[in-house]
Amino acid sequence: MKKRLLLLSIIFGIAISAFSQQLPLYSQYMFNRLLINPAVTGSDDNIPIRLTARQQWVGIEKAPSTQILSGHLRLNNETMGVGGMIFADRFGPESRIGIQANYAYILPVFREEASLAFGLSFQVFQYQMDYTNFVSLDDGDPALNYGHENSWLPDTDFGLYLYSEDYFAGISANQMIELPMNIGGKQVEMNTLVRHYHLMGGYKFEINREIDVEPSILVKGTEKTPLQLDVNVKGIYQDDYWLAFSYRTDGDIIAMLGLNFKDFVFGFAYDYSTSRLSNYQSGTFELMLGYDIPKRGHGSRSLL
Repeated sequence: MKKRLLLLSIIFGIAISAFSQQLPLYSQYMFNRLLINPAVTGSDDNIPIRLTARQQWVGIEKAPSTQILSGHLRLNNETMGVGGMIFADRFGPESRIGIQANYAYILPVFREEASLAFGLSFQVFQYQMDYTNFVSLDDGDPALNYGHENSWLPDTDFGLYLYSEDYFAGISANQMIELPMNIGGKQVEMNTLVRHYHLMGGYKFEINREIDVEPSILVKGTEKTPLQLDVNVKGIYQDDYWLAFSYRTDGDIIAMLGLNFKDFVFGFAYDYSTSRLSNYQSGTFELMLGYDIPKRGHGSRSLL
């Protein structure tokens, strides 16, 4: 009976690896690259505070749901950045709630026309498995008496980030420690945290005084799953309004829009799936709210 519950856990682990690759998906990461690369810490002239809320696969019970609050700033010496996140991520019977601290060391390059940052983050999160969400194959299965199981796990990310006013490029490794998680009192190899890699880049073209267009890409994958590619294009009007589209190679088509109002930022994204999963859900919604705290001597506009 315990073995059957363990088998269900393994199947669930395979589903996570196949669909979400263990880490949450984001649609509006191009407006908050800190979500995937700690070296972005301190890259903004101001102090961007961002709240992102994502509900995936609307209509499917206990589908992935993610909320994250982030912020970062460059210190007065201009060579270091610090920041952090508070996050909650849930998928079926699994959940992670934790905090993350970021640090970046920033160097001017190319005659000080660009910056190269080395970033490191450390996080601690509570991993929880809710066994009451499992359906027993046998009535009275004693394995379900666990109720909830909790464990605290540390992890760390590393990244490099090259950026200027017109372009950016970065590479990062996430979940570097690759710790195992206990399921049913046992360590299951399938449920080990897997290292993830992200490679991103983009260039902003000035069409005229009012319109900029920024194409970009994001390549992500692990050593155990195929690479996934996001192709994005973002249009910006008067630095205050934007419209963006993305195509993800798993078949998702994403539309995004947003605006700046004074120091406030608003963004909304809708993901439409072209896979068979679209027959059972109504898409994915992601909301981003932000506030840019101006630093002395800098403006108040940010589109990171």
